[in-house]
Amino acid sequence: MDQRETFPVTASAPATPTVVQLPLMRWGRPDASRHALLLHGLTSAAACWWRVADELAEAGWSVTAPDQRGHGLAPRTRRYDIEAFAADVLALTPEGGGAWDLVVGHSLGGVVATAAASAEPGWASRLLLLDPVISVSGRVEEFVSGTLTELTATEESLLRKNPEWHPEDIFLKVQAAHRTSPYVAESFLRHNTPWSYEKELTEYAGPVTVLAADPAHNPAFTADQGDRIGSSKADFHWTAVEGATHSVYRDNPAAVVAAALAGPER
Repeated sequence: MDQRETFPVTASAPATPTVVQLPLMRWGRPDASRHALLLHGLTSAAACWWRVADELAEAGWSVTAPDQRGHGLAPRTRRYDIEAFAADVLALTPEGGGAWDLVVGHSLGGVVATAAASAEPGWASRLLLLDPVISVSGRVEEFVSGTLTELTATEESLLRKNPEWHPEDIFLKVQAAHRTSPYVAESFLRHNTPWSYEKELTEYAGPVTVLAADPAHNPAFTADQGDRIGSSKADFHWTAVEGATHSVYRDNPAAVVAAALAGPER
């Protein structure tokens, strides 16, 4: 790919982003007593939550997952900064209103959940973040190159890289990646960097649990981050999921469901 800056940063983005209406997938009864919102990562889509969502619904939860802007069947826009993603999901509320009992965010979804919850304290009662990209200060070209390669993945190449994944995860990830354009992926990675949401995560009033990738698999959420946040936030708990790659919920959906159902640690 041409290494020129293809998508120049707007000199002065509007202070308030335009909110787009996100397409939603739902599992479980809308009138359930507990409501969860699941936010996917870059180059994924709502359908990729199928196992986690289905298990939570079987446990009596109402589960909602959107395609985020620029992904799946969601509207395309000119703006892919984190604040715009957050504005979109802040417009989503459970059936009957009130706070989401749980917001689960993977990777990009983790930082979007953090940004949204810190901006509007009554939006989420609890966060469960899966190897969230809370801070990025460098390695932009590495991220861009890896993500653009991901967009052209085939089921065969993805299976070779992740032989333990369920066949449905392989199919859905390829489908979602192919629906994400290079413009969306590169705009997000270039125009949000650098970013750090450690302060926002620390100041968020509700409980937070982080499930990070195994240290052997280059986690996005590091032990240093966990130690820093944990030293300032009492209701913060994190663990590395043994054997899991960045796609924690594909590698070990049972660990994600267990953390969701366990609630905050005391």
